[in-house]
Amino acid sequence: MPGAADLFHKMTLPLAHLGVLGLGLGSAIVFDLRSRRIPNLLSALIFLTAIPIRAIDLGGWSALSGVGAAVLVIAVLYLPWQMNGIGGGDVKLWAATAAWVPWGRMLWFVLAAALVGGLVAAPYYFKAGAEARADIRANLTLTVLQGELPPVPSHRAGHPSVPYALAIAAGAVVAFFVGV
Repeated sequence: MPGAADLFHKMTLPLAHLGVLGLGLGSAIVFDLRSRRIPNLLSALIFLTAIPIRAIDLGGWSALSGVGAAVLVIAVLYLPWQMNGIGGGDVKLWAATAAWVPWGRMLWFVLAAALVGGLVAAPYYFKAGAEARADIRANLTLTVLQGELPPVPSHRAGHPSVPYALAIAAGAVVAFFVGV
């Protein structure tokens, strides 16, 4: 049985158990691409399967660290969600997926998801009109200069949105299968 120190190293879960995560993330990608919505039930199932699987395979502390990771993700993404910079479904999927990722792999997860998210967003940027691209550049500039996110209009108000489930899934793949 792994000890607390193992929580910070690469988690080894049986592929069958990771398959549960893969099935959930694959479903989230399909929903997100089709409707730009990720069902709450799907994120809940991803989260609720992470905890017992981590407990069975790696022990109680690992399960608790999964809950902690999910809470941390929600805390970090709360403000961007409040400012309509990220969808609520994306926040819930990030948190649910983070519950599977060991602490020592969280940076890989976040960086890979951010990188793939940028790649996914690029076609939407170039497809957007000149006014929308100017707004995006202005918001990015303000973020860098002021060190905070400017208010962003919600995609529900007719603004294009980026299907981020693919990026979250890619981050999970990197966290579990790339690096040491």
